[in-house]
Amino acid sequence: MKNLIINCLLILSVVACNTQQKNNEKKDQEMLNIFKKKNQKKSEVLSHTDYNKVFDNDSIEGMPITVIDIGELKVPSGKIVVCDPLVTPEMQPLNQEVKSGEYPIKIYEVKTENSGDRYAIAKLQFNNHRAEKWVLAVREGEDINELTEEGDFFGFPVDAGLGGFFDIQAGVEYLKFQEDFYKSNSNGNIYDDLFAMEFKKSAKDQNDPNDYGNWVNFKLPNSDLNITMFQSGYGDGMYPAYWGIDKNGEITSLVIDFFVVLLPDE
Repeated sequence: MKNLIINCLLILSVVACNTQQKNNEKKDQEMLNIFKKKNQKKSEVLSHTDYNKVFDNDSIEGMPITVIDIGELKVPSGKIVVCDPLVTPEMQPLNQEVKSGEYPIKIYEVKTENSGDRYAIAKLQFNNHRAEKWVLAVREGEDINELTEEGDFFGFPVDAGLGGFFDIQAGVEYLKFQEDFYKSNSNGNIYDDLFAMEFKKSAKDQNDPNDYGNWVNFKLPNSDLNITMFQSGYGDGMYPAYWGIDKNGEITSLVIDFFVVLLPDE
């Protein structure tokens, strides 16, 4: 009887050791897979969501969607800047270039339950093809292999509650225009003295003194070029842009995600 008990204990010990070994091997493999994933060279970073869920529907997450057409953007160089135009108009253009042309911009506004109407997505549309994936847009010097955690991204900082698209040539002209403005108005403010009136043109109710308007498509003086500005979701923060890529691998659009809907899992 004593020998039987000893044998049983030995068998249980062996089984326990084997089970522990298998668990350790499984954990080691999981850690190795995580390490390989973090250190594997990336060719692209995809968005956490499919923005067609916004473009194809009248509502999202129970919130009605309104599409606002703010006109076209002239893109002579094919190099596009995405930034807060009042704060960082000197930002570098995105690495990827597009064909020169004039392209429509649409804003997808949602009516939130507690924060009123908010701009959720801004889209610069290059053609009518459907995007099959959304690839993070980056600038020179931004290495996507530095984005090691799920949800990491390169984006642009917002400090004036605005985002915008413009061609790099328009950006150069805008910087000259801004410099000339302050030379002539040393104590002025380009928003209060100029852009506030331009924004008011887009107000839904022109007679409402509290409706300041939420977008501008501004033609630069003495130029055929234009820049755009629009409300940035809930305001200041860091926001990414993504290229919409169709089934043939061609660029169909460029979107800014203001993190109002389709938020990434925490």
